[in-house]
Amino acid sequence: MSENKALNREYFFVLVPGFSLLALSGAIDVLRAANLESGRKVYQWQLIGESGPSVDSSSGLSMPCSLLPALTEFEVTTGPTAVVVCGGDTSRTDESSALVEWLKGLANTDVLIGSISDGAFVVAQSGLFDQHRSTIHWKCLSDYRARFPHLDSRASILEMEGSRFSCAGGTASLDLFLQFVLLDLGTDVVANIANNYFHDTLRDSSISQNVADAYRYAGKSRVLAEALRIMSQHLEQPLAISDIARQSGTTHRSLDRLFVRFLSVSPGRYYRQLRLNRAANLLMQTSLPISEIAVASGFGTASHLGMHFKQEYHQTPAKFRHAKMAVQ
Repeated sequence: MSENKALNREYFFVLVPGFSLLALSGAIDVLRAANLESGRKVYQWQLIGESGPSVDSSSGLSMPCSLLPALTEFEVTTGPTAVVVCGGDTSRTDESSALVEWLKGLANTDVLIGSISDGAFVVAQSGLFDQHRSTIHWKCLSDYRARFPHLDSRASILEMEGSRFSCAGGTASLDLFLQFVLLDLGTDVVANIANNYFHDTLRDSSISQNVADAYRYAGKSRVLAEALRIMSQHLEQPLAISDIARQSGTTHRSLDRLFVRFLSVSPGRYYRQLRLNRAANLLMQTSLPISEIAVASGFGTASHLGMHFKQEYHQTPAKFRHAKMAVQ
């Protein structure tokens, strides 16, 4: 996203029946806070439905919305910046054929298009994730992969690639929209917003927790904040520390010094801890096989994950999962 367009961005939130009210409100609240922090109306938004005048959320609460606008309205100068397909536990593509065709009509525009939670089913059905990474809520991942085996689907909190984006839903929408604001308005605005959400309590999810770390350190070291952000977005396919340093605008040695100064740990160890946190989170929140969790957390194989996991948690992944399930 370019800075000169940041003064006027409009998001269309397309509500699929059964959408997550929590995910929707989290996304919109970030935009609201960004307007407040920046002192100007950078962001506007509309709620859109395939059929009006309202759409029921997964909690049964209805949200009033406008109908899908005609495609002729989507000119570069007048169309929205982004279309966000908002789904939930009961969202499926077989109920959204008109929406799927509408999305297909946007394929060759400059509009950013993506999903929240199960809205990924709809975007995938439209073919708009065919050349891009995507993610979805944990408990829908197996079904999603079975329906769209050709896609590069990830067990991640969020994915952003080119003009496509997706997030796992729930409060992960905060992280996704903080990323949008970061690209538009920079680290100072995002740091102030993130402090409101994460100052007292960090969420258990490794990605989201450490994306928040990146925002919190933005005021102390832009390079460190960028390195933390890059790490949090490359857990499934880890990067070399030297590559992270280069992308952050520094050297491997300088990055080592920054991590020791602010975090009292080396970049490599911190990065490995992020991936282990991801694995632990997936073990607790999903029924994914340990072999798949190993891949999703960047360890490749169950044996490789098991070796590092036992060093950190003093038990095997299987025993860890069993113990956590017994407590719930």
